[in-house]
Amino acid sequence: MQIRWNFKLKPGSRQRQKMSSWMVTLRKHRISMLVEVSDTLPEMKPLIEAKSVVGIDVGVNKLVALSDNSFVENIRVTTNTRTSRRLKMRQRAASRKLKGSNNKGKAYKRLAKMHHQLTQKRDGYNWQAASKIVKTADVIAPEDLNIKNMVKRAKPKHDGNGGYKRNGASQKTGLNKVILDCGWGDLFAKIAWLALKAGKPVVKVPAKHSSQECPKCGHIDKKNRDGEKFICTNCQHTEHADTKASRTIAARVGLVFPKKIKKTLPRDSGKVTPIRHQSVRVEGRNHAYGVIGTQLSLFDIADYQSSDKRVSRKYGRKS
Repeated sequence: MQIRWNFKLKPGSRQRQKMSSWMVTLRKHRISMLVEVSDTLPEMKPLIEAKSVVGIDVGVNKLVALSDNSFVENIRVTTNTRTSRRLKMRQRAASRKLKGSNNKGKAYKRLAKMHHQLTQKRDGYNWQAASKIVKTADVIAPEDLNIKNMVKRAKPKHDGNGGYKRNGASQKTGLNKVILDCGWGDLFAKIAWLALKAGKPVVKVPAKHSSQECPKCGHIDKKNRDGEKFICTNCQHTEHADTKASRTIAARVGLVFPKKIKKTLPRDSGKVTPIRHQSVRVEGRNHAYGVIGTQLSLFDIADYQSSDKRVSRKYGRKS
């Protein structure tokens, strides 16, 4: 299978004009590239031959928490303070323009361009995160989440007198915006595609009670989770909540790996040298320059009374 790209290098902005001379000569010509891509995907590796597994726990504060204690930060593409404010201003400005006018069309084009740029930014960031996750282990274990139900609006609560009780709808609306901004479904799709290209299996794991279950005693309680802290109410086990949940997800895959056996040699072996060499050496620096081989004390200054003979230079008008 061969793919041919044919595109024209257009002259760019002022910064582009400052590029090297060979780039300046190329921007007025066309470039044609011929790339050969295989039609078939690699065979999927069986789970028996897997040597490592990585659990994925998605969240709001951290986009992804992996079972190897690493994180992928959430950049909040559209819900950060600066971008969300700018979006509101442009949406308000576009809606206030006269209906059917050219200014209204221009305002909505400007708004659509901004939404497109933000979408491209999220898409590129999710590709980078997915690539990092797939390269981590042989088996990828993401959560099996029903995102559609997670972003539903809060149900109204009737008070029995024809009114409604407080149901936290405004907080749920803000949470729904952040969840949709993260793009969990898009991230899982990218992980599945990159894993398919690499021949690595993806095993979806049910995420029920993964953040509330204690890995030490197995106790499940809502009170175990306090923000990003996990403190078991039964055995007082303390851990980071997100990484603990990712390790719980990785354990639910059911893969068992052999323990690492430490190779030890007998003491009388010729490859072992039980002799310990201890040497105290203090390199002189700063005002103790030239004093080598002397262990200096923090408060005893009798050992280094020698003056510093280095020449100090002052740079200025009179130098």
